[in-house]
Amino acid sequence: MNEKNKFLSYNRRIKLGLISLAVGILIFIIAYLGMKQNIGLGKLNQPLLTWIVNHRNEDVTDIAKIITSIANPLEFASIIIVLVAIWVAIKKEVWRPLLFTGSIIVAAVTSTLLKTVFMDARPPHIDMIPTFEYDFSFPSGHTIGVAVFLLVIGYLIYSRQFSKKLFWVWISVAVFGTSIIAFSRLYLGYHWLTDIVASVGLALIVLSIVIFVDTFFIRKYKSKQYSSNTDR
Repeated sequence: MNEKNKFLSYNRRIKLGLISLAVGILIFIIAYLGMKQNIGLGKLNQPLLTWIVNHRNEDVTDIAKIITSIANPLEFASIIIVLVAIWVAIKKEVWRPLLFTGSIIVAAVTSTLLKTVFMDARPPHIDMIPTFEYDFSFPSGHTIGVAVFLLVIGYLIYSRQFSKKLFWVWISVAVFGTSIIAFSRLYLGYHWLTDIVASVGLALIVLSIVIFVDTFFIRKYKSKQYSSNTDR
C-alpha cells in the first residue's frame, strides 16, 4: 500500500504513545522541581521575567494581548464547540470528535486541579500587563489548552493519513502554535517559565493517553475494518 492515505500501524502508535508519555513526564518533573525547589529551570523564572519587563514595547504588547485572549478558556471553548459541530456534520463520525473533545476537557480539569494542589503564586502584579490575573500559576491553563488542541487534532489526522511529511507538518504546527501562546503568557507577566514548561509536559501526557485509548478502540472495535492497515 502507498505510504500516503493509510492508517498508522499498531506498533508505531504504541511507540509514539510511549515516547510522548516518557518525554511528557520528564518535562513535567523538571518544571515541577524548578517551581518547588527553585533549582534548574526554576532559577530562570525571575531573570527571564525581569528581562521581558525591561524589553516590552507597545506593538508587541498589543499582539500578545490578542493572542492570549484567543486562548481564553471561554473563547477557546466556543471555538472548540463550533469546530467539533462542523467536524461531526461534515465527516459524519463520532469517535474522533469525541476523543478530541475529551482530551480538551481532561487538559482543563488537570490544569485546574493542579493549580489548587500546588497553589503557586503568579508573578507580582507590578510585572503584569493589565488586566490582572489572580488565581494560581502552576501550570498554565492557556498553554496546556492550546498544546493539547494542536497535538491531539494533529495526531487524529496524522494517524489516519500516515506520511512522514504530514508528521513533520503536525509537529511544526504544534511547536509553533504552543510557542506563540506560551510567549504571550510570559510576555504579559501572567506566568513563570516553569508554568509554561509544565504545561507542555502535561500536554504530551494527555496526547499519550489519547493515543493509547484510540489504539485500543481501533484494535477492539474496528479490527475487521482496519486489519489490513493497523497490523503491519
